[in-house]
Order: sequence, then C-alpha cells, then structure tokens
Amino acid sequence: MAKSSFVGRFQDWISEWDDGKTRQTLMVVLVVLSGLLLGMLVYTIAKYVLDQLFPFPPGIYMVDAEQKAELMKTVAGQVFIIIPMTWAVGTLVGGYFATLLGKVGQFPAWLTGILLTTYFWIDLLHLPNTTILFILCPVIVGVCAFASGWLGMYMTAQKMVKSQQAEI
Repeated sequence: MAKSSFVGRFQDWISEWDDGKTRQTLMVVLVVLSGLLLGMLVYTIAKYVLDQLFPFPPGIYMVDAEQKAELMKTVAGQVFIIIPMTWAVGTLVGGYFATLLGKVGQFPAWLTGILLTTYFWIDLLHLPNTTILFILCPVIVGVCAFASGWLGMYMTAQKMVKSQQAEI
C-alpha cells in the first residue's frame, strides 16, 4: 500500500538513495545558484542603468533617514515602475537559465524566484515607505519565475523534438 503523506514519501525517497539522486540533487543546487547569480547580475546592471538615468541629487546621503525621506519625495514616479520591471527581467533571465541548464522541470526556476525575492527584499530595506513594493515583490517575482520555468521547459521540449526529427 502506497503512503500518501509527504513525510512517508520523503522517507521512502531517502531510503532508496543512490548516486543518481546525489548527482541530480547537486545539479539542481548548482543550477539554482547559477540562475540566482545571473538574475542578481541582470538586476544589478539594470539598477545601475536606473541610477545613471535618475542620479541622486548632490549632497544627499542614503545614511540619514530624513534625507532618504526627502529624496523619496523628489524621486520621479516612474522609478517605482522601473524597479519592479528590473525584478521581472532579473527573475525571467535567472529562472530561464536555471530551467535550461537543469533539464529537470520548472523547479529550479521556482527556487531561483524564491531566492531572488529574498535578495530584492534585502535590497529594498534601504528605501523608506516601500510597503507596497514589499507586497508587490513576491507577486511579480512569482509570476516571472513561473513564466521563466514554463518557457525554459517549452524551449527544452522544442530542442528535443528537433533533435529527434533530425535523427529520422
């Protein structure tokens, strides 16, 4: 009789551990870390471009809370649209890369999305009054992680079909 609980299935999976599972687990970890690194790199580059387009006024330091609050009043509204767009691009690129490399399903893209959400939240800590962005971040990153996983699986399947057609 099959165990239907998660704990039971997990215990069965662990009890049948072999070298193949070790390789697969290591591959997923490395792929997720690679996707995370690429997503963070894309986000950082996009944020750098954003900082160049909308530079801080001279004499304002991001250490003082009063000066940060004053800066947020003067920042253009489109900055708060561009920040989530950089999250989306970073998550799409990182998740897509993780899914293509892993070839084990959409799971690496989802894990990459979870880790990138944490990274984006940490990056938001220096901005005042960003409650809406804290709430919006997991939604945007979650949708993009799902989309990148789906797109990566679609492209992997297309490559497999083309390679099978070439063999015939």
